[in-house]
Amino acid sequence: MKNENLINLTVLPLEELSLKKNSFSCSVKALESYFHQDASQDVKKRLAKCFVLIDNKQSKIIGYYTLSALSVPVSDIPQERIKKGIPYPNIPAVLIGRLAIDDSFQKQGYGKFLIADAMYKIKNTTVGSAILVVDAKDDNAASFYERLGFIEFEHLETKHRKLFYPLAKIIK
Repeated sequence: MKNENLINLTVLPLEELSLKKNSFSCSVKALESYFHQDASQDVKKRLAKCFVLIDNKQSKIIGYYTLSALSVPVSDIPQERIKKGIPYPNIPAVLIGRLAIDDSFQKQGYGKFLIADAMYKIKNTTVGSAILVVDAKDDNAASFYERLGFIEFEHLETKHRKLFYPLAKIIK
């Protein structure tokens, strides 16, 4: 992503989007389908908040991500990363449940931009959260998150790789 393009970008809550959602096209059909068919309902039901990255100059949807609340057992976090003295069995977290970039904007830094936007929103909210969690749908997604500093959870029996990013000083 070029710096001169930053001036043309806006991140909006889904409910403020004026562009047609069906203009968004993603090679990961589950992410495309979710955005077209389910995201609005999840937002209305308060199951997730969805944020959409817009290129104002081209009037195009670049990508989106969703945030929702999560509670993570302390035992799922690698023990060497936990500072002593956490008196609770679970810690508060935020989940990026979905993150997708339109096919025409792939490999240009917009995924990283959306992760940074999510972190900014989380750190400036009035709700506490110690970690940011992502579900990596495949090895390419896991590699992307690892390059951004995300750490894999230990001992999780899930179909997707789960990773986290420390947001609080209680996690190293």
